[in-house]
Amino acid sequence: MDRLSKVLPRVLARQHRAGLLAQYRVRQALREVLGESLASECETIHVSGSSVWVTTANPALAHQLRLDAETLIARVNAVTRLPRPVRTLNIRVGGGRVGRSA
Repeated sequence: MDRLSKVLPRVLARQHRAGLLAQYRVRQALREVLGESLASECETIHVSGSSVWVTTANPALAHQLRLDAETLIARVNAVTRLPRPVRTLNIRVGGGRVGRSA
């Protein structure tokens, strides 16, 4: 008998709108990996295919995220265990907080 943790990702991947669920899981995993204080500094977290785009108004945070990109990608992939893993983490420095679309 397979464990639910092994079967569930395959079942969910075949469901309608599975891509939206995968995007949500990646955003939540990145927030978990970053921690509450750093995640709150991110204006947006956008997932497109195997790429994640993070926008922050904090240049120092953007620099640190770029330096830690490989580690963050590995940790997000370990948490989500999606069939299509995150391959790139792109960091942008944005303006002030107009609204959050993360």
